[in-house]
Amino acid sequence: MRTLIVGGIAAGFLVLWSGNVSVQEIDISDTQIQYNRGQNVAPIFEGWVRNPDGTIDFWFGYLNRNWEQVLHIPVGPENSIEPFGPDGGQPTVFVPRRRVGRAVQRRESMVFSVRVPATWTAEDELVWAVTANGKPDRAIALFLPIYELVGPRASNQPPTIEVSAESSKIELSGAATLFSSVNDDGLPHRRRGSANVRWVHYRGEGSVDFSPTQTAFPEGEEVIDDLSLTTTAKFSNAGEFTLRAIAYDGDMSSAENVVVQVTE
Repeated sequence: MRTLIVGGIAAGFLVLWSGNVSVQEIDISDTQIQYNRGQNVAPIFEGWVRNPDGTIDFWFGYLNRNWEQVLHIPVGPENSIEPFGPDGGQPTVFVPRRRVGRAVQRRESMVFSVRVPATWTAEDELVWAVTANGKPDRAIALFLPIYELVGPRASNQPPTIEVSAESSKIELSGAATLFSSVNDDGLPHRRRGSANVRWVHYRGEGSVDFSPTQTAFPEGEEVIDDLSLTTTAKFSNAGEFTLRAIAYDGDMSSAENVVVQVTE
């Protein structure tokens, strides 16, 4: 797993842990989302993990309470992390109905972590605040025992992934060629059929079409050694886009981002 440290923040690159976090385990079904658009985004504190060096990673997810509306909220007053922010590596693209399944499944693509120093106490607060459609909401991360996330199950380790783009700048009329390299220990055996690499649009105004969006791990192979995959991305408009690739082994995930500049 690669970690980007920005002003004390570990942003955007994730290893998913199976959680045992009371309120964070409550699922919200699609039947509770009653409006196509105009509703808020609810930031969600998923829990924390202590790192070997004593620092602490606070993990966040979200629920976009709209059935259809994809929201673009740039980093700033309406999408901020405090006290370290406003940029904590959080998404600026919020897809609808983004909270289903167990915590490990929910955090599969749109989660981020913020790293705080080892001196952090139970009295300190880390806040992700989001205002969508004029409706403010926030999640407060607290360093309390009930929010600790459990580490990897049994001997399974999350896959690792590295990503790159053929060029960091492309013209709008063209397509970005994206590369990913994946390694995995072959576990868990019972869920290998759902193991895959998937690309998502993480930041940037507009839309992105990936081809393919998702690629399954090779059939009949357990241990994955430097699996090389290629996809292309086409963009709706010029601008800066952050694209995320997620490697999922059927139980745990890791992700890495790549930035592409699109010009007219």
